[in-house]
Amino acid sequence: MDNRQIYCGLCGKADGVSLFRHIREEHGLTPGAYQARCPNAPLFTPAFGEYLRERGIRVEGGKVLSVLSLFGVETSREVAFREQVPGRDDQFAFEPDLAKAVLLSLLANDRILLVGPTGSGKSSLIAQLAARLNWPLRRINLHGETGVSDFLGTHKAKKGEVFFQYGILPTAMREGQILVLEELDAATPEILFSLQGVLEDGGVLTLADNGGEIIAPHPDFRLVATANTLGLGDESGLYTGTNVLNASHLDRWNVVYAVDYLDSKREAAVVRDKAPELAHSLVDGMVKLAQAVRKAVAEEQLYTTFSTRCLLAFAGKIAPLGMKTALEATVLNKLPANERSVVRELAQRHLPDCEGAL
Repeated sequence: MDNRQIYCGLCGKADGVSLFRHIREEHGLTPGAYQARCPNAPLFTPAFGEYLRERGIRVEGGKVLSVLSLFGVETSREVAFREQVPGRDDQFAFEPDLAKAVLLSLLANDRILLVGPTGSGKSSLIAQLAARLNWPLRRINLHGETGVSDFLGTHKAKKGEVFFQYGILPTAMREGQILVLEELDAATPEILFSLQGVLEDGGVLTLADNGGEIIAPHPDFRLVATANTLGLGDESGLYTGTNVLNASHLDRWNVVYAVDYLDSKREAAVVRDKAPELAHSLVDGMVKLAQAVRKAVAEEQLYTTFSTRCLLAFAGKIAPLGMKTALEATVLNKLPANERSVVRELAQRHLPDCEGAL
């Protein structure tokens, strides 16, 4: 960077790099709005402009655009200088065909439903695509105590004045975020009903509690949901609390993608990235253990699966706790007594040199 200063055309503040943050925080303006008001005032120094160009970022019409190729798809996205953009995990293991399909659906503004077992990476897939696309993302878990007022908004009073505090859905719609609805198949009927209009092509949200206000979606708003079941109820017994989804509701999701655990090679690579100190033979055995448990679940011999999330927790605790305690703390202690002995036996079979320890 050189030492050339640039000056804000509105207040005269000097900076040696760029004015992006200043005009956003001090004047509440986007780069485009600032340039419309101050057409002859530069946004950044020449040196910073070169820095952006080297990284595939350009400025057109006051918009800062990131140009990238992702899974063979060429795309150009406005850079979002906002905290809601997820952090990028360069070690995240994408399944390329699935990632490309979901990416194309995001760009096409499809309503996306991801269905798969717990801990298989449904939410992480969307978050890591958003991180690479510089796309703000907001998540809400619909399982539990999430109410309609949290989701849509409610009137509140402060210092004697009543105002409407917008909920998660209208906020995401207005600000152009990807909204990820976690555990859609555990949502209450009231929340599902409130989504009906938004799920229509060109759909809007009507806030009856705020005088019938209509929220039209920002062009960048996207709606994604995750579920452990396909909304037909839980026949396996693995996901207590899931509900049957109305057929008309399911029909409103443009695309449904099945997300499964990684194949053994990719899953082992993920574990090695998490715990590089572990011997390859041990990691291979851990993956075989996880797959053996999943096979037993599929054959209805067990009812508690062994997710990639659980596998990574196990890997991360072996060095500080030792094999026996790590397996107990991250795997065995989560199981009912009748399943614990079965998984312990599978561990003795698949984990090298651990028979005596377990």
